[in-house]
Amino acid sequence: MRPLAALFLITLPAALAAQSPQQFERTFVLGLDGAEGLYEVELPPAAYEGAVRPDLGDLRVFNGAGEVVPHAFRPRVTDTTEKRPATPVSLALFPIHGDAERGVTDSGFRLERSGDRIVVELRSHSPQPVAERKLIGYVADAAAIGRPLRALAFALPAEAGEVLGRVRIEASDDLAHWTTVRDAQVVRLVSAGQRLEQLRVEFPALRTKYLRVSWPGRRQPIELAGITVESGESAVRVEASRSWRQVAGVALGDRPGEYEFDLGGQFPVDRVRLALPQQNTVVPVELLARSRPGEAWRPVGGGVAYRLHRDGIELTSPDLAVATVTDRHWLLRVDQRGGGLGGGQPLLNAGWVPQRVVFVARGNGPFQLAVGSRDAKPAGYALAALVPGYKSDAELVVRRAEIVGPVAARAAQPAARPAVRWPVEGEWKRWVLWGSLVLGVALLGALAVGLARQRARSRAGAADAGRDERQ
Repeated sequence: MRPLAALFLITLPAALAAQSPQQFERTFVLGLDGAEGLYEVELPPAAYEGAVRPDLGDLRVFNGAGEVVPHAFRPRVTDTTEKRPATPVSLALFPIHGDAERGVTDSGFRLERSGDRIVVELRSHSPQPVAERKLIGYVADAAAIGRPLRALAFALPAEAGEVLGRVRIEASDDLAHWTTVRDAQVVRLVSAGQRLEQLRVEFPALRTKYLRVSWPGRRQPIELAGITVESGESAVRVEASRSWRQVAGVALGDRPGEYEFDLGGQFPVDRVRLALPQQNTVVPVELLARSRPGEAWRPVGGGVAYRLHRDGIELTSPDLAVATVTDRHWLLRVDQRGGGLGGGQPLLNAGWVPQRVVFVARGNGPFQLAVGSRDAKPAGYALAALVPGYKSDAELVVRRAEIVGPVAARAAQPAARPAVRWPVEGEWKRWVLWGSLVLGVALLGALAVGLARQRARSRAGAADAGRDERQ
């Protein structure tokens, strides 16, 4: 029985070691407003920094008594769908020529309709001869639409080269009084066989008869082949708000054009914004990622990045969309055929939609959110199992809990080596239960060993009897 007693004394403390906030690397104090049964909390960046598992399976929520309470993850909603006008209608487009210094404000217009025929009369106060006047804008006729407009798209001539600049969109009902609708960026760039275009502009819904497009302060005109506007109802994707983390790149000296980034955590990144070190840079780029050093890099996205100065305005490339990546380490690979980035190091801005955790406020506070235990296994519930009557995430309304206390960071204490202590009042039942369980397992093991020995002796006796008979 001595081996069994030793096994009991060694195993009992480990079996009794329940999960506690002290076993996790990071804990966050939660503030609850009211006495509701369910609350949700949005995970801060520090939670992703301390998490051990990329799926956040090591996350727990504790009440004031150090007891684990049930939790579930809400689906990460990266975008929503809204009804917006989107039926494209092509508009009649009329060029405006005049003095580039004075701009379109120096011009007056008159349109006359005769059946399907439209007559446009342009009046300009410019002293320049007609032959010296330049293209300074366009007027588009939207009077026949009769519905609110919410967006327009520019069509460029097929032979048009690279275009990069800002345009001003104005609206009018009488061709005399104009209201600015939007200043927008128009982009068409071609690099290493790749094309990047941004020719669609959204704006608040408006009813108007005429639209005017110009480019104040720009020396070179932007030639258009046509304009289409959007109206009517259509499903439009609207992106959710994101958190961002900026990290400086480290150049890999033995591999020109490659820069490594360490995000410092396992964030569910789905947008990347590159800040290039020098103005007037246009380069094709590739993004790669891996979870830890030593692993092979895997491609996650790419495109054309730029930072250009035109007409006193700095224009930068839009965010790059990637499939959700939780890897901590990133690599930027820059095409070197055009000289790469030149001097300096790039910055990588990683964007993600923070996850929200729904938990049951059982017991007394203060409640704590904890992450960062290698011994913790996934314990989250399905949302439908946690919320009675759950139908869809869009219909679920839960009161918010806020992180109100300082983040407590510590070296996680493994559960396999807890300190042995005597039970205090109120813990005897738990000690007896676990002790009975361990002792039962030990007795079963002893019985199994005894049976095995008995069978071995029986086989040995049978063998001896057989030899005696043969003799």
